[in-house]
Amino acid sequence: MAVRWAMLVAAALAILVVSGAMATPIQGSSLRLAVTAVFALLAPLFWPGRGATSARTVLRVVAWSIVVTMSAAIAILVVDRPAQPWLPVVQVCAMLLTVLVLSHAAAAVIERCWHARSDDAAHARELAGRVVAIVLGLWGTLPFWAGPVAELVSRSHPGTIDAVLGASPLTHLAVAANNDLLRNSWLYEHSNLAVLSVSPPEPATLAWCYGSACLVLALCVLASRFPGRAVVARPVDL
Repeated sequence: MAVRWAMLVAAALAILVVSGAMATPIQGSSLRLAVTAVFALLAPLFWPGRGATSARTVLRVVAWSIVVTMSAAIAILVVDRPAQPWLPVVQVCAMLLTVLVLSHAAAAVIERCWHARSDDAAHARELAGRVVAIVLGLWGTLPFWAGPVAELVSRSHPGTIDAVLGASPLTHLAVAANNDLLRNSWLYEHSNLAVLSVSPPEPATLAWCYGSACLVLALCVLASRFPGRAVVARPVDL
């Protein structure tokens, strides 16, 4: 896991440097959003894989998610000039942690299903990470590629635009980072939603949704540890 963590940090920092987030002064909320979004998208690609047992898999999902979140928090605090206030950093890192836990839980499920069809554990792990990263990328950019369709549909269904914006994990990170996502310069120029009347989800709503998702995931894990006993039919003497 240590090698994959080092590779993840190196890749994330390289992307942040190339994008200019670490070279030019930017707004604190934009930096928090950029760093957490990069780490969230790259983390599944370096996913260390399932454990030998279900309990070890759960531990690995949680441990990897915490390590990635702490790395993102350190990157935010080290890169930012001047120092970031603690509360927004804690908020965005808490949101990142929940996104990572759910993403890597999905990666573990995909890896298990694929490994059941193939004996190549390494291939199953890499495939699971790639699938989750692609889905997360498409899901996160939902307001941009689905924005024009949402604008058309909103004429008959006014809540479509808010639904498209609110479904994106990138929006969730932006809300936690106190960042007005659609008012960032690049996004403002390239997204049609930026000139429309939109209402991003409230932090309380996001907390309830992610809390419920994590609770359901925890219940599924507990249920898998106590499978129902098979009922064996006994012969009947006639």
